[in-house]
Amino acid sequence: MIFDEQGLPILDQFSEEDFVDCVFKIHDLKSRDDVYTFTLLASHKEKTVGFAVTLLKEIGPGFDGDMNLIPEHVCRPGLRFESIGKPSDNLITALAALYELGKGALRMVSEESFTAIALHQGDISLETDEIKIKLFGRDGEPFVEEDYFESFFNVDLSGGFVFWNEKDPDYRAPLVRALGTG
Repeated sequence: MIFDEQGLPILDQFSEEDFVDCVFKIHDLKSRDDVYTFTLLASHKEKTVGFAVTLLKEIGPGFDGDMNLIPEHVCRPGLRFESIGKPSDNLITALAALYELGKGALRMVSEESFTAIALHQGDISLETDEIKIKLFGRDGEPFVEEDYFESFFNVDLSGGFVFWNEKDPDYRAPLVRALGTG
């Protein structure tokens, strides 16, 4: 992994083959009641980028032994992103540029929630395992197809990193519209 002089990972260092995948370092991890809270930080073009996260502790495996979805393990909402000011604005602006959307400078919305499903079978623990989570954005009612998006959010609390990966480049514009304002 490549870090800047502040010890922050370079945001898009794992991007390849037309996908923009992002890596963040976990800061200020706290365990409260039924959630974990933490801040994610990275570096992009010598600027600090990041946001705050609230993640349900009780996220369970999303699939049974036969790979059938376990409906009670679909967490609505399971995860929330929150702005931390300038680093969050820098992140949304960086994502829009990396996604080649031509948006210019943006601000991050104060918060956005997601439906989350752990892409695992069997026992999992956020405390000790790297958990692969699929996020669904703007999937509530009323459902608007052009606002909907998905991504992967792989959490390694014990290792101290989160990998936020694209599922499909077609979800870029809806994601930036949901998280950013002009």
